[in-house]
Formats: sequence, structure tokens, C-alpha cells
Amino acid sequence: MSPTRRQFLLASTGGITGLAGCSALSDPEQSLLISVHNYTESRHEGYLLIENDGTEVIRQYVEVSAAPPDEWTTVETEVALGEMATGTRLDVTAAFDGREPTRSITLDCHPEYTGDAIYVQFEPDRPINPKVNNPCYDEFPSPEASQGGINQS
Repeated sequence: MSPTRRQFLLASTGGITGLAGCSALSDPEQSLLISVHNYTESRHEGYLLIENDGTEVIRQYVEVSAAPPDEWTTVETEVALGEMATGTRLDVTAAFDGREPTRSITLDCHPEYTGDAIYVQFEPDRPINPKVNNPCYDEFPSPEASQGGINQS
């Protein structure tokens, strides 16, 4: 005996309803931690520009105060990038003190971690040329920031 039209419709709506909430069909919400560490005796101001295929995603202005002797200061901001596929390449420009070093990063920390991070570091041996790193992060503020004196935005 073949199923009635009503039985067929009831059986098929369960499968469609199950797919309605499936997040595997969309890109994950990506977050990014921007963390600027200053190990120098000079104050630095500038911005980080994050682009995806030439389109501006984030422009974050940052001012980080001078570090006390044998310490550091930190400014951190957590930003939502929206839905982006894991593996997306972004261009990051750290424009501080008239310099604009750019590097590419790949969003590869989600879902194992909260998200990717961009660390900009001003170091005594490179006071005007910031170093840009791209680790993963789990906490905001980061443990490094909590130790070094932090300004969260």
C-alpha cells in the first residue's frame, strides 16, 4: 500500500525543517582581536586597516601610551567580522608613525578558538617599525594585556 498524500507531506516536512537551522550551509561568524603592545618609551598612534579583496572590512584607530621602564602598555579591541569562511585571506595594514607595513593573514582559528588575533608590537630595537603577528585567541582581554596595563575598547 502506497502512502497517502498527507503521510508523504508530513514525512518530507521533517527533513526540510531539519535543514532550516543547519549552520553548516553558511559561513561562521568570525571575530578578530586587535591587540597593540608598546614596549617603548614613545607614544604611538595610527590605525589598522583590514581589507578583503581590496574592500575595507575594518579601520580601527589606536593610540597606545608610552611604556613605563621594564613594562609595556596595551590597547585591545575585539571586532566582529561577520560571516566569513574559514580560510579567508585578509590584508592587514598597520599605519603608525608614518609607516604602513602590510601583511596577509588567513582566518584559520575558528572553530577551535574564539577567533584570530592581530598583534602589533612596538619594540625597543624597532621603535618605528611595528611587528605584526597573527595568532589565535580564546580570551578578551588577553592574558598578555592583563599583565601589561590595558585599555580596552
